[in-house]
Amino acid sequence: MSRDRTSLPDEFAPFQSAVVLRVYLNDTDDFKQPIESNSYGMVKIKTISSKSNSTISSREIFARPLLRGISDSITQDDLVIFTTVNDKHYYIGPLNTYNNPNFCAADFPIDSLISRGAGNKVVKDKSGYGIDYPFRQNTKIQKQKNTNLDFFPPQTYDVSKVSDLALEGRHGNSIRVGSRGIFPSVTIDNDSQGNSENISKGSTISMISNGSISQNFNINENQFRLSVDSYPKDGEKEKTYKLNKGNDDGEDSFNYRWGIESDDISDKTEFNQMIMFSDRITFDARQSDFTVSSKNNINFGSKKNFTLNNEGHSVINSNNIYLGEKAKEKTEPIVLGNQLRKVLVKILEILNGARINVQGVLMPIVGTDFLPLTDISTLLQELKDLDPQNGGGFFSSHHYIEHNRSTNEG
Repeated sequence: MSRDRTSLPDEFAPFQSAVVLRVYLNDTDDFKQPIESNSYGMVKIKTISSKSNSTISSREIFARPLLRGISDSITQDDLVIFTTVNDKHYYIGPLNTYNNPNFCAADFPIDSLISRGAGNKVVKDKSGYGIDYPFRQNTKIQKQKNTNLDFFPPQTYDVSKVSDLALEGRHGNSIRVGSRGIFPSVTIDNDSQGNSENISKGSTISMISNGSISQNFNINENQFRLSVDSYPKDGEKEKTYKLNKGNDDGEDSFNYRWGIESDDISDKTEFNQMIMFSDRITFDARQSDFTVSSKNNINFGSKKNFTLNNEGHSVINSNNIYLGEKAKEKTEPIVLGNQLRKVLVKILEILNGARINVQGVLMPIVGTDFLPLTDISTLLQELKDLDPQNGGGFFSSHHYIEHNRSTNEG
């Protein structure tokens, strides 16, 4: 883009107030704006007299967002302030007239002023917004007092507390960059209800640096459970497939108290953790690898099925593999197919070479028909011909296990 002025810019004009007449979201809507090549964020506004709210000037202008990378959510009848530089108009807003992210219309009768009492009542709600504006009963997110994590004694809480940086949409979505004491946190929340983030509804991604999950979200520690790890109801036995089951003792259940802040812990080592909750979560690495790494355990849990599908091969490289929790008792080992074949070959070779001593004469073993057993030779040859690398017979062509190692630990 070229510079279309040769003179220095004028000084910033003071901000003036205005009301939004039209919002532009794209370049394809029926109504166009003639100022910029990209319509998103552009608005048509009508200025309000700086002396009184009783009159509105007749000037209608087009304005662009004041900030390059941030455009607040805006709709018709919102209040904004604007300034002019180099004959271009820049706005910021909407003004927070009711301290409510969903509703910030002008708090005086805009339509009657603009149209001199003849506002278009057909397409307007009594609030001033469009009749189909998506109202939602939500409030600005609040920062509730947290006796476990704020570290403020009661006598200094009021003079020491600090608010968080919050970016909020109109319909229950927010990004909070905050802290508890000196410990920072970042929480992205969508479709929650109430006055703070809710990890039991909607979607939440949070990075916290102190305290347990329950402590950070002000919920009862005994009421929060992962979906696969719910508490058994009265009379029910413990869930057979609870999360982490099968891990070593002390690690065979999910640690809901990880990072907990307690006076009973003098040498704390658990701090940072990241959580993600939603009704459905999808990961997709479109070009390269999807990698999961853990210094300790990796635990998967499902209330229904666990499936693994891939077009290539699958390798499970582990010290020991147990199919079922009780398999850790090592009472039923898996049979090595090729080793079993070798044992069977030896047995059949012995049987094939065996003879019966009849009055000093060695006779071959016979069947019930008193004829020599030729089936042994046939079966022996079939076992010898089996190729463990290419499958066939009782060998699988798709499933292989490794030889025994010198150790049997884990």
